[in-house]
Amino acid sequence: MEPIEEFLPVFHFRERHSRRIEAPPSRIAAQLRAVDLADSPFIAPLFAIRGLPARLSRAFAGREVAAPAAGTGGAEDALRAGTLGTFFERAFVTLRDDPLRGVVVGAVGAFWRNSGGIVRVAPERFAADRSPGCARLAWMFDFQPLDGGRACLAVTETRIHCNDAAARRAMTLYWLLIRPASGLIRREMLRLLAVRCSDPRSPR
Repeated sequence: MEPIEEFLPVFHFRERHSRRIEAPPSRIAAQLRAVDLADSPFIAPLFAIRGLPARLSRAFAGREVAAPAAGTGGAEDALRAGTLGTFFERAFVTLRDDPLRGVVVGAVGAFWRNSGGIVRVAPERFAADRSPGCARLAWMFDFQPLDGGRACLAVTETRIHCNDAAARRAMTLYWLLIRPASGLIRREMLRLLAVRCSDPRSPR
C-alpha cells in the first residue's frame, strides 16, 4: 500500500507523475527537501499561471487583487521558500516523512480562492477534518526501488477530497483550469530531484 492511502484513500481529484532516477531510494529521499525551486526557469511562471483563475475571479468581482498570503502556494512564496522542504513547511503539514515509506504532506483549504483559504489542521486531525467549504489535499513523494535498489521510480501523487458539495463545485472548475500547470510543476520538481541526485557534489 502506498503511503498516501493511509491519509486520503477516497478522493475526488487526482494526478500522478513518475520518473526513473539513477540513485538508490535512500539518496533520493535525503535529497528531496533540498531541491531548490529557484533552479528551475519554469516553476515561477507556472505558479503564476496556476494562480491566475483566482486572480481573475477577484478582478471580475470588482475587488482589488491582493498578493497571495504566505504559505498558499503562490509563485512569490515558492521562490521565497527556496527549497522544496521549506515550501512544504510553509504551505503544508507533514503527515509522513520516512525514507522507506515515502513523504506525505497535507493541507486543508479553499484552494480556489486567491488566498488559498488555508485552515491550519494538526497532522493527527487531517484525515477526519470536515471543515465546511474546504477540501483536503494530500501530496506524496514515494521512492520505489528498481534494479536491486541501484535506481528508483520516484512517484509524486496529489489527491484532493472535497468536504461538501459547494467545495466540490468550486474545486471542479478550478481543477480544470489549473491542472495542466500543476502537472508541469510536479514534473519539473521530479526533474530537479533527478539532477540533484546525479550531482556528485550533492551531500549524500
